[in-house]
Amino acid sequence: MEEKAPENLPFDDSKNLIIPKSFGNISEIEKKGVIIAVESAFMKLKNLYEAITPIYQEYGFKPPSAGVIARDLSEKIESSIIQHCKTFNKGLGHNDLSRGRERWEVKICKNSGLSINQSSIIDNENYIVVNYHKDTEIKSIWILWEAKDSFFSERKRNANIRYLVKDKSRSNIQILL
Repeated sequence: MEEKAPENLPFDDSKNLIIPKSFGNISEIEKKGVIIAVESAFMKLKNLYEAITPIYQEYGFKPPSAGVIARDLSEKIESSIIQHCKTFNKGLGHNDLSRGRERWEVKICKNSGLSINQSSIIDNENYIVVNYHKDTEIKSIWILWEAKDSFFSERKRNANIRYLVKDKSRSNIQILL
């Protein structure tokens, strides 16, 4: 089955790039489990956000964004992935998840792309990335296989964030939804 990038992601196909050995080795049941985990967590977030927004407004405050409210959303997704996919386990140390000997992280980013903390050290982790918009709507779910530090923007002195560079990483991306 050929993967096609949806229009809302800044990635396109290139026949000249080398595909990582792990690319695509996620099973259909794992894909389904990841998608169910993400959709379930976002449904809970949407319900929470709709319930608390009127309370903030009643007291004259602007409600915080759903992203601020959902600081631990990635942890809920990780727990749900473990629940739905017997191949995933709680990760050791700083890793969110593990699958065999592979290290996995769940990242939630507004709109498209992937951003990480400047101090993050990237060394062949696999990222499950959820892009959302309009506070609680899932835009896309994708995997960045075997991430490398070189896939991200350079570290800058006065910035705390680095961004995925599409030209350096597109061959390692698999779209799930």
